[in-house]
Amino acid sequence: MATLQLNHIARETADVRGLAAFYEEVLGFERVPAPTYSGFQVAWLRLPGTPDVALHIIERDPATAVSASPGAVGARPDQLPRRHHLAFSVADYDGFVTVLRTRGTDVFEKTQPDGRTRQVFFFDPDGNGLEVTSPSPSPGDK
Repeated sequence: MATLQLNHIARETADVRGLAAFYEEVLGFERVPAPTYSGFQVAWLRLPGTPDVALHIIERDPATAVSASPGAVGARPDQLPRRHHLAFSVADYDGFVTVLRTRGTDVFEKTQPDGRTRQVFFFDPDGNGLEVTSPSPSPGDK
C-alpha cells in the first residue's frame, strides 16, 4: 500500500480575504503563492515550519447550495470536542487564549484526562470548528 501524506485542507467561503486574514492574524498562517483562477478567488496558506501541508481557502460557488458548516448554525464551542474541527498546538497556550478573548471570540476550554494538556475550542468567522492545545507532554513528563 502507498504511504500517504497530508497535502492540504480546503475551506470554502464567501469571503476569501476575510477568512484568510483570520487564519493569518489569529493562527499565524502565512500566504504562499496560489494559482490564479478565472471566475473565483483563492488564498493558499501555510503554517511556518510545515511546508508540506497547506490550507486552501476557496471562494464558494454561488450556484452551489450552501450547506451549514459542521459547527455553524446554533452550535456552541463547548460542543466542538465531539464535532468536526481542525486542531493545532501552540507553545504559549495562555497567551493564545488571551488573544482570542481580547478579540471577543467565544471559547470553551477544557483539560485532557492527563491533567496537563489544555484545549481551547472556538469557531472561525465561517463557523468552522477549531481547537488549539497546549504542547503535548513528553512520555516521561510527570
